[in-house]
Amino acid sequence: MEEFAFKSSDLSDEFHRVVYQQARRALDQLQSVSASDVGGIHGARKCFKRLRACYRLLKPSDRPTFRRGNRFFRDLSTQLSSQRDSQVMLGTLLGLCRDEPRLSSLPFLNDLIAALTSEQRQARENAAAQAVSVAESVRSFVHGDCQPGFAPLDMDSLRFGVTETYAEARRGWRLARRSGDDDDFHRWRKCAKYHWYQMRLVQVLWMIPEERLKRLDRLCSLLGDYHDLAVLKVRLAGAGDAEAWLREAIAGRQQTLSRQAEQLAKALFADTPRRYREWLDRRGK
Repeated sequence: MEEFAFKSSDLSDEFHRVVYQQARRALDQLQSVSASDVGGIHGARKCFKRLRACYRLLKPSDRPTFRRGNRFFRDLSTQLSSQRDSQVMLGTLLGLCRDEPRLSSLPFLNDLIAALTSEQRQARENAAAQAVSVAESVRSFVHGDCQPGFAPLDMDSLRFGVTETYAEARRGWRLARRSGDDDDFHRWRKCAKYHWYQMRLVQVLWMIPEERLKRLDRLCSLLGDYHDLAVLKVRLAGAGDAEAWLREAIAGRQQTLSRQAEQLAKALFADTPRRYREWLDRRGK
């Protein structure tokens, strides 16, 4: 998405342009949602994630504005989460069954698939009303009636913000690999996603290598799959021993994904934040 990038050194104007472009895109996506087509829900949530990555640039230099913007778009995204949650659990379960044929013989599986299918159907029925409600808030933002605000952004602040997000992603990686905890992997996934979006934002200005963007994209995909499995695992919490094979399949798949993510992270987050900032300084000259 080429328009999701700062294209000139007038960073305050570029920040304003990109934020409003993403907000308008989210509004278009929400207005396309109907009872028979809820694809716009996913598109709008992606826009909200990009918007949160934008406001995250302001975290070190203008924390109040960051908090308002991050909270505003986080809350809107949360209102749309039920559709994705039901879809993810069903899709993840069916994917595991394709990869592990023995799971198909489990007696409880058909009941679980039926329950998730019913939940997804209900979420789809509610999606149109949810989209209308969220669209009103986005429309108010676009028209200037309700907005988190904007702050001046210069090159030093931009480097500071990008470096801080990189540092958070790096800390998230180190914590997740040390603990192996699903919640820590979830936090790492979110930080890595913000870092990827911000690298896309500055790619034109600082000539960020395409290979780095591809690796970050791949890392985010792996961590997203890991999180989807964790969501399904929570759904199985408290279930009986009959689900042991399914739990085993989930754990095995998560281990594979974490190993693949680790290999990417070793290269992507090898630099300390200070060395990473120096690398950005050289690219920005």
